[in-house]
Amino acid sequence: MATIEKVVFSGYKLRLIEYRGGYYLEAENMNLKNRKRKRWAVKTTVLSEAKDEFYKAKSKLQETGRLDVLFETNLNDYIERFLRWSKIHSNSPRTYEYHAEAMKVFQEFISEKKIKSLSPEIYDQYKEWLFDKGLAPRTVDLKLTGIGKMITVLESLKIIPKGVVERPRLIRAKTSKSPTFWEEGEISRILASAQNMHIYDMVILGLNTGLRLGELTHLRWGDVNLDGGFILVQGYSMDFGGETFSFEPKDHEIRRIKLNAAAFEVLSRLRPKSELSPWVFANKYGKPRKNNLHRDFRIVTRRAGVEDKGGWHSLRRTFAVHLLMNGADLESLRRLLGHSDIKTTQVYLNVTARFLDETVNLVGFRGQKETGVVIPFKKGMTT
Repeated sequence: MATIEKVVFSGYKLRLIEYRGGYYLEAENMNLKNRKRKRWAVKTTVLSEAKDEFYKAKSKLQETGRLDVLFETNLNDYIERFLRWSKIHSNSPRTYEYHAEAMKVFQEFISEKKIKSLSPEIYDQYKEWLFDKGLAPRTVDLKLTGIGKMITVLESLKIIPKGVVERPRLIRAKTSKSPTFWEEGEISRILASAQNMHIYDMVILGLNTGLRLGELTHLRWGDVNLDGGFILVQGYSMDFGGETFSFEPKDHEIRRIKLNAAAFEVLSRLRPKSELSPWVFANKYGKPRKNNLHRDFRIVTRRAGVEDKGGWHSLRRTFAVHLLMNGADLESLRRLLGHSDIKTTQVYLNVTARFLDETVNLVGFRGQKETGVVIPFKKGMTT
């Protein structure tokens, strides 16, 4: 068996081989734990024609990022890979349970309908199938959101190329609600309530950087540049204590956040204590601190009397709203928050708009007008 042509792209290996006097195309998917390989005969004995078939398959692979001859049998494998990721990386067991339930229903659909790939047409069939089962539009949207999350994860793991597999469109468009946030007096009460708790420094850093909770817990000292006064939010995969730890930001990009004085003070104070762990906020075993964070922060907000305005994510909203109210432009805020679409950032304008009535009072240009009889000016008059 001799290899005549070969290409590796997007985790696929495609070969044109000569075997026992015939020509064959062989495709292998290296993205999966159990690699799948398929070989099929090229219906020609002319080498130039066999090469043409290879180049057609190569072009399709480079255009779509996949080989349908393999991809169409991999949907269940991709679901399994996504659920393994979700079980390890979800912020809470409830999130994993939601993903598992969404995928269980979707697998029932693809098994019944013998679905082998994803497309807008398949999503439409899935919606009808869910409606036939009596599900409400909101529940259908939740199932579709699970599929979208799976595609995002597979892209981040480089199992499928970014932008190739289309995500399902939700039935109900997202409404732009005014995000909840804490005002200065409420922030003071939160910090006072957290003063003697292990999450105190995390709360301060969240308020002053806008980091998501997952970004806070996965922040490494290697991402902190105290000399330059900034931090980097970036993905990584590293081994520590016999375990592999992976992290990928929601936007899958690297973003740089300048440290203000309060954030700089926290990190400078924590730095001398960091010899035992690569993470800024580590537990007693040196691993990223994750357990009970939501519970402990609820205790803080309850003590401060502001639990009705949300949890950890409201720290991020508070950071965003106060920046806008103090003159930050929308594009700068988008970059700081790591939003891929500025429409997501524009939600914060709903909050700041109610301060416009107060803002106009910041200016008050007055002139001086003499009182008395005003003589109308008429043409021909002279002074």
